[in-house]
Amino acid sequence: MLGTLILGIAAGWIAPYAEPKVKSALEKVLLDDIPVEPIEMRLIAFAVCLVGAAVLSMAFAEPHAAPLAIGAAIGIFAPRLISKWNASKRPDYDS
Repeated sequence: MLGTLILGIAAGWIAPYAEPKVKSALEKVLLDDIPVEPIEMRLIAFAVCLVGAAVLSMAFAEPHAAPLAIGAAIGIFAPRLISKWNASKRPDYDS
């Protein structure tokens, strides 16, 4: 289950970096017939990463849905929490 959790965290963390690749692949398939909103593109990139993590979980770890989903949520929110934590260490006295 820990391996599945780690794969979920990786899927959530990597999704913003995978978005340009998914966008270029999707544009080749759709050929600009259907406009895709930016929020939809972020969701599609996250879904692709999550499916990839699920396949890797089935191949190398115990496939459980709950740790994968929890790990993905942690992976999505971890960069925001880390930046907030770092900002709290350095208070801004100029404002």
